[in-house]
Amino acid sequence: MPITLSNTTGLGGFTLSNRFGSGGITLTLSSSLSPAPVPVSGSVYTQINTIIPYLRANSGSLRNPSFFTYFLDGNAYQISDGGNDMFDGGNYTAPWLRNNTSYIAGNSIPTPAPSLNYSSQSATLTDTSFYYASFGYTQSFGTYPAGQQSSVYHPLTMIGARSGSGPIGFQKAGNIGADGAGFLVTGSIYSGSVINGFTTYAIYRQSYGQASDPSICDVYVLLGHPNWGSVFGTVVSSSVASTQFQGATLYATGSSSEILAMTTLLSRTSSLAIPFNDIKTVVDNYITLVKTSLNY
Repeated sequence: MPITLSNTTGLGGFTLSNRFGSGGITLTLSSSLSPAPVPVSGSVYTQINTIIPYLRANSGSLRNPSFFTYFLDGNAYQISDGGNDMFDGGNYTAPWLRNNTSYIAGNSIPTPAPSLNYSSQSATLTDTSFYYASFGYTQSFGTYPAGQQSSVYHPLTMIGARSGSGPIGFQKAGNIGADGAGFLVTGSIYSGSVINGFTTYAIYRQSYGQASDPSICDVYVLLGHPNWGSVFGTVVSSSVASTQFQGATLYATGSSSEILAMTTLLSRTSSLAIPFNDIKTVVDNYITLVKTSLNY
């Protein structure tokens, strides 16, 4: 009495059946297999609302070791002090504008525009075609490590993309509260490398070593992907050579399209510098999370 094993479901289910005589018994074995996730398609700016909640939910992997949970003691556009004199009014963030206006050498960026609002948790339009979103913002004060109620929004992070072509990237400005003392280091993390399938440009700017002030490290990233049909114009980076100011930028010029930009604010509980490998790990984790969120 031969018995045949055959797949009848197309998804891994099998049926055992008696092919001869009467009294055949059929046994169906269920399978836990399911179709592979379908990659998210479309222009990058339409995917912001898919990417940002996944990053927010996994933001713990986007903080460096010994991360300083700075206070959000200004408003949704800037940090007044941050705790331990981290700032004297800083962390203003804007896109690299279509008119190419630079604010990186200043103490601030005008609010409400072109400064971006960290309370915007879903895609928000500015500069005619730039869509951005943040992890979120809750004002907090106190003596460190109080203010943990705001830790869900740390590190303060923006992502953004343009509809159509145009310059793409972020710029920051502000007073870091070091009164010109301490040390400054800038560097490239990636310069067009393909990381986890994404063409990646990334830089950092870090100030540290002023008394017991926390270190401040701004990270900037540009990502392209074959699924997006990304086009990079000339990629430009710039940093203010002063420990008085926060200013820096990374952007791709106006012929660029279908690129995701990111900037984040890392910090350390002491005045010691955040090691390069810790900064790079944050960037790598960011790329992995974007990839996973889109099923790429």
